[in-house]
Amino acid sequence: MLKLSKIKSYLLLAGGVFCSASVASQNATGWKDYHYVKQSHAWFDSENASGLKELQVNDISLAEIYYQKSNGKFVDYYQSNDSYRFGANIESLYRLNPKIVLYGKINYDNFKGKNMSGSAFISPERNPFDIVEFTDTNKGKKTLENYHLIGAVSASLFEGLALGGKIDFLGANYAKDKDLRHKNMLTDINVAAGLSYRFNKIIEAGVNYYYRRRVEGVTFNKYGSSDQQFLSLIDDGAFYGKGEVFGETGYTAKGVETPLFDKYHGVSLQLVINPLSNLSLFNELTYKTRDGYFGSESTYGVKYTTIIKYTEHSSDIIAYKGRIDWKQKNNSHILDFGLRNEELKNLESVYKVDKDPGKYTYRVTYFDPLEVGDKKFLDISAAYTANLGVEDYNPTWIIKGGFDYNRRIQKLSFFPFFRKQTIKQTSMHTSIARNIIKGDNMYTILLGVGYSSGNGVAKDDGSYITPGEDQSMPRTIDTFLEREYEYLTANQIKGDVGFKYSRLFPKVKMKGYAALNYSLTKAQDIKYLAGDSFNRINLTLGCTF
Repeated sequence: MLKLSKIKSYLLLAGGVFCSASVASQNATGWKDYHYVKQSHAWFDSENASGLKELQVNDISLAEIYYQKSNGKFVDYYQSNDSYRFGANIESLYRLNPKIVLYGKINYDNFKGKNMSGSAFISPERNPFDIVEFTDTNKGKKTLENYHLIGAVSASLFEGLALGGKIDFLGANYAKDKDLRHKNMLTDINVAAGLSYRFNKIIEAGVNYYYRRRVEGVTFNKYGSSDQQFLSLIDDGAFYGKGEVFGETGYTAKGVETPLFDKYHGVSLQLVINPLSNLSLFNELTYKTRDGYFGSESTYGVKYTTIIKYTEHSSDIIAYKGRIDWKQKNNSHILDFGLRNEELKNLESVYKVDKDPGKYTYRVTYFDPLEVGDKKFLDISAAYTANLGVEDYNPTWIIKGGFDYNRRIQKLSFFPFFRKQTIKQTSMHTSIARNIIKGDNMYTILLGVGYSSGNGVAKDDGSYITPGEDQSMPRTIDTFLEREYEYLTANQIKGDVGFKYSRLFPKVKMKGYAALNYSLTKAQDIKYLAGDSFNRINLTLGCTF
């Protein structure tokens, strides 16, 4: 769990944001919609915080609490079929003076899920490897707490030039309460600094530097008194790897916190072209490098289990983000599109450990590592948003539509054996929302529908040469393999319906609201998963000021 001193610090920061928001609210009026303002310019979603200077209102803030209940057996191998979450969120955009704009966010999120096993990590989807329970007979409750803070500033120095900086901190605690138990502590820090320069009315360019440090420490333990053995798969991809029995050493060593460490460095370039006064073309190209390891970089220590670097990984990431923004008198049309490509390689360490003669210390000697995992991720997306009948930064109609394409290719090697996997998923979605204002009351109705399907090859196993009699095949969990493949590729339809009531309080210049949303996902021809449906209900209470 997070230390009490840290929680107190978060509360003090939250108090500061509330005070700032109270000052900001002195100028906030009418039906301004926070989400509309935040998505009104592509700069606000950029890696470069200098673009906050484009804020068109003096200030706007949002504060809300929410509750979410989810049920259904159409879930992935590491997800829950019976869960709930609750939390609170505060966000604020505030123009301090004509030259400085501030953005802040504080979010607390608490998740509790029943009947969970599978991965020991918080988010295993893009990890270099996974640690997976070999059986789901030891399912238990898992709890995840997230503490998320963001602060950003943009400062215009002189005509055309602006500087920006952003700090994004995420801390989390994750735990399973049934043997084999695990406890995770996550610290994820993103820092970015950049500048932008407007050459003339038509062209503006920017550049920024990006750094990220993510550490997820995981500790395994057993509290039961039985002699039951707990077996985990060290999954290098597609549920293909080696088995490990919970004990005093290894990836799942008893009572030892072992970190999965990631470090990112990156640069982004922005180019904005305004060929017409009401037409904007935003482009952002990003390149990042990712390096990390699981274990320790130390080669000398007192405890054997705390000095081993079990794996190391690296990747190159290229991403593009674009937007076409066309504004009319009371309408705006936005076309967003993006691309992200990553090739991630994971290497397994080859080492020996020697105990120093006459001492209680150990030394590790490493040899050339073995490449065991090669993963390629490709994500492509496009989305259209029409905000129609906009008055006081509040649209009457919100029409959305888009598609996403995701591809994952994996090749796992344990010489002389290998496994290949390819999974492709395509999804489409559309929604329409209507705001109806009656005096100081506003009623919002939302309807949405989505469709997703996929294909590929769940596993293609083979060998580089004919295996010897003494060479055993890697361990696998085919039940989880089949479930994940079916979850990602099954034909599925999702429906959304929502209702929101908002009330304007002119005397205090605030808008309060209550929103209820329900979604249902229904899959077809399910064979390996326990069920074909998943539903979720969300209740949100909040205010904009």
